[in-house]
Amino acid sequence: MTHYFRWLARVLVFAGLVLSETCGATGTYPNRTVRFIVPFPAATPPDFLARIAAQKLAPSWGIPVIVEVRDGAGGIIGVDQVVRAAPDGYTLLFTNDLPIAIAPALLNTPYDPRKDLAPISAVAQGASVLVVHPSAGVSSVGELISAAKARPGALTFASSGDASTSRMCVELLKQSTGIDLIQVPYKGAAPAIQAVITGEVSMYCSPAFQALPHIKSGKLKALGVTSAIPSPLMPEVRPLAAQGLPHVVVSTWYGVFARFGTPPAVLHKISDSLKRIFDDTDVRQKLSVAGLEPTWMNATELDETVRSDIEKWTKVARSVGR
Repeated sequence: MTHYFRWLARVLVFAGLVLSETCGATGTYPNRTVRFIVPFPAATPPDFLARIAAQKLAPSWGIPVIVEVRDGAGGIIGVDQVVRAAPDGYTLLFTNDLPIAIAPALLNTPYDPRKDLAPISAVAQGASVLVVHPSAGVSSVGELISAAKARPGALTFASSGDASTSRMCVELLKQSTGIDLIQVPYKGAAPAIQAVITGEVSMYCSPAFQALPHIKSGKLKALGVTSAIPSPLMPEVRPLAAQGLPHVVVSTWYGVFARFGTPPAVLHKISDSLKRIFDDTDVRQKLSVAGLEPTWMNATELDETVRSDIEKWTKVARSVGR
């Protein structure tokens, strides 16, 4: 019995220390500058969202909150910087799914997002749209598939890089239909979409917000969006999933992560603060105007999404030999 009471005393002391540390982390965080690392160029959606968060958090928390762009290698450089930071919540990652779920399926990244990062929340998502030049002579994805089967290897598609959402979107289309399309990689989304506009390539799976002006002007023709339901940006364009391709669903999410090992209380405080910001009506309107769909995933939901997406894209990567 004496041994039992000694054991119980140790457990209670340990629990008290954990509770004390947790409460302390909540009470003192943040007490110095917090950085959002954006692993993509300025003016991209992750940068746009991070700056909204920083502008709102700074007065709320009473400390500076800054955004640092660390572009390069499809987002890998910026993510690696966060993975190497101290697990204290002062260096956060604001990213899309590319370096978290797609790059690890295709490349030997210097990090494992499932082990090295702690998901906090996702705040928005955006669909892609499959576009062709009007002169392509196809008005539906069904006609595109028929044309590709009639001339195997004759049609080309632009991508913004080997390890990109635009490439994997079309690879998923190829896998689902058995058609043969040839990839033409470009250094970024801007030259990729321009290649379709000029007729240099046959098609491109573009972020919807990026393609919308060109669709409206008649420079590009939309064959289908990659979301499961119509995009608010272009409700008249049917999802590919509703055109006989139920597995071709690609939705880019935008979320916040910290280094693994960051105290749970700190993660919760960040998540709670972000939810208040991105639940705000004015902020949601800004997202809609920018072509993003306001979405909320808590840490558990984001973690499940990351794991599911990595599994999905790993299967696609295997089909193309990585």
